Amino acid sequence: MRGSISLLLRKNRWLPPVAAIACASAFTAAVMEGMHFFLVFGTAAALVFASYVCGYAARAFKVINYPALLNLPRRRYGEVWDALAATPELARVAACGEEDESAVCRSAQTPVKNLVELAGVRPEDDILEFGCGVARIGLELAPRCRSWTGADLSVNMLAIAAKRLEGVSNTRLVKLHQVGLDQLEGDSFDLVYSTNMLAHLDEMDRWLYVKDAFRVLRVGGRLCIDNVDLESDEVWVAFARGAECHQDLERPPYLPTPSTAAELTTYVLRAGFVEEKVYRRSPLVIVTAVKPTAP
Repeated sequence: MRGSISLLLRKNRWLPPVAAIACASAFTAAVMEGMHFFLVFGTAAALVFASYVCGYAARAFKVINYPALLNLPRRRYGEVWDALAATPELARVAACGEEDESAVCRSAQTPVKNLVELAGVRPEDDILEFGCGVARIGLELAPRCRSWTGADLSVNMLAIAAKRLEGVSNTRLVKLHQVGLDQLEGDSFDLVYSTNMLAHLDEMDRWLYVKDAFRVLRVGGRLCIDNVDLESDEVWVAFARGAECHQDLERPPYLPTPSTAAELTTYVLRAGFVEEKVYRRSPLVIVTAVKPTAP
């Protein structure tokens, strides 16, 4: 029902304000003409409802006008995400779809819960997030571990992350110069993870990050990666609809692309990890694994 109403409003955006004006006019006329109480009450109720719908529509249609960026190849990730994070508000929206800081913090609750439950977060852990964005997750994890490091290719994203992490002493940020974790020392982390990020990468670059994660993890260290799950009904419907609607359009470089469990586990196993496990928490497929004690 809600979906049908939303679709109707999106197709007829003129309807809510026109309905609100009509209801206001009817209520005013009913009062001025001294009409029956029930008629006045009815027009008042209609006005309240129309005003609510108008306000709902205004919020629902609030669109961030992202630049198309069709001049940039997908793999120029730093430039793409610098453009999307031109202001602090846009950076937060690009990171999680929320503009308000309190909403950004709330949006981190589920990813943090997944990490804690599936990979474990320990007080003695040195943790790395690649593709950390605005440190949406890092701000929540820092009190739970010995140290948190966030790495990203976007200068603008890291600038917002630095502001959000002010006063948090056990964190650091690394500006990556290229895809991969070459700038970070080997055998230096207990947990490496990435969330809400692989969807924006070329498949070969997904592999490069997983391979480098193996190098920078200590023996027994854990990996946790996720992506939207192409095999889930929810994601498949969106994927198929997008293919139908945008078949003749150039796709922007930041358009998310899903993964399958087989894809992610292939990267993990080829990198040398063991004890790989697959979890499905719609709309995500999440893979965890461990760096073995011997190659």
